Amino acid sequence: MAIWHKFLLLPVCLGALLLPLAASDIPASDIEPARTFEPNYRIEIIGENGTSHAFSVARVTDRAGHARGLMHVPYLAPDTGMLFVFDPPRKVGFWMRNTRIPLDMIFIGADGRIASIVTRHDTNSDRLTTSRAPVAAVLEIAAGRAAALGVATGHIVRPLKGGV
Repeated sequence: MAIWHKFLLLPVCLGALLLPLAASDIPASDIEPARTFEPNYRIEIIGENGTSHAFSVARVTDRAGHARGLMHVPYLAPDTGMLFVFDPPRKVGFWMRNTRIPLDMIFIGADGRIASIVTRHDTNSDRLTTSRAPVAAVLEIAAGRAAALGVATGHIVRPLKGGV
């Protein structure tokens, strides 16, 4: 077979490989590349006995950042996360749409105390997790990390001195 005939088959083969993607039920908006985020803020969680644990977080305060959250992020290091800030404090709802990793959602009251912690393993879900009362912030970290550190309701979350 002449070499130029082999090159004619290349588009046909590629088309055959891509056809299943085009015909799938996955919306084009859900086929997104992995995304990274940059921690720009440091916080600490202080337990009842005075122990503390620091996290490097991406702090988001705008609606676009709240809506995007950790969508398409494939991995969270153990001491990183995203801090969603709400000013003024209000009742909020969080989903897992386009979220690839299970998360702990830590709801923080205006006084800086943890009001509740919800662990979500149902990635890519539109089911809402809502705060019971108005909150000033929600911290999202890797699922199970809060339990592993002994983080509980009533613990205090505050900016880390010298943090960004």
